Amino acid sequence: MIAQTNPIRGDIKHNLDTLDRLCEQAVLAGVDIVALPELALTGYNIFGQLEALADDGPLQHQVAALARSHGLFILFGVAQRQADGCLRNSAVLIGEDGKTLASYHKRHLWDEETRHFTPGEALCVVETRLGRLGLMICYDNEFPEMARALAQSGAEVILSPTANMLPNAERQIVQIRARAMDNQCFVACINRSGSEDTLHYCGHSLVAGPDGEIIGQLGSQAGSLVIDIDLERIPESQRHQNYLKDLRPPVRLVP
Repeated sequence: MIAQTNPIRGDIKHNLDTLDRLCEQAVLAGVDIVALPELALTGYNIFGQLEALADDGPLQHQVAALARSHGLFILFGVAQRQADGCLRNSAVLIGEDGKTLASYHKRHLWDEETRHFTPGEALCVVETRLGRLGLMICYDNEFPEMARALAQSGAEVILSPTANMLPNAERQIVQIRARAMDNQCFVACINRSGSEDTLHYCGHSLVAGPDGEIIGQLGSQAGSLVIDIDLERIPESQRHQNYLKDLRPPVRLVP
C-alpha cells in the first residue's frame, strides 16, 4: 500500500495515529507493506525544528511496534540523528516482525536540506520475502544513475519516499516511468500531499512497471493505493531486450 499522507508538521502523535489507521486498512485489504512519504511522521519543512524532531531511536521503536502488532512491513521517511551527532534524511524499512531491515540515507540532498543533513554514500538493496527492495528518496529520483545502480545491485522493486512540490507533478511521473523502463524493474514513488508554509506538495504518487507503464497512480489529495506487484513481469520484459545485460561500459570521450 502506498500511503500518500498529509502529515501535521511537528505532531508526531497525530501522524503515528494516522499510520496505525493505515495499517488497520492494509490488514483488511490483505496487503504486505505500508509505504509512507519522505519525513512522513514529522512533516518535511521542519528545518527550524530539526534538533527537537530528529529521531535517535524512540520514533523508530514506535513504528516497529506497529509493524509487529499488525504483521506488516512499514517503510517511512525520518530525520535520523546518527551516533556521531550528524543528521541524515533517511528511509527506514521495518519488517513484519518489528526488526529493522534497512536504513537508507538520502544521497542527493536538495536545496535547504544541504544546510542541515549529511548526505549518505551507500546504496541500499535488501532481500525480503516480497522481493529485492531498493531504496531511494525524492531528489534521488531525478538522477538516472541512482536507479541504475540499484538495479545493477539486484533491486526488483525500488521504493522512493518523496516530498515533491508543485509544479513538478508531470515531471515526477515522467521520471519515475523512465527509471522503471530503463532498468526493467518496478519503481514506486510515495509522495505526500498538502502544504507547509510556501511549500505545496503535488501528490500524484505512482507505481511504474518494468516497461514504464503506470500500474497505479493517485491524484493530488491524500489517499492510499493498493498495488499487486508481479515480479514475473521483470523476466517477461527482458525477453525482447535486456538493458542491464546488454549495457556496455561507460563511453569514453575521444580527445
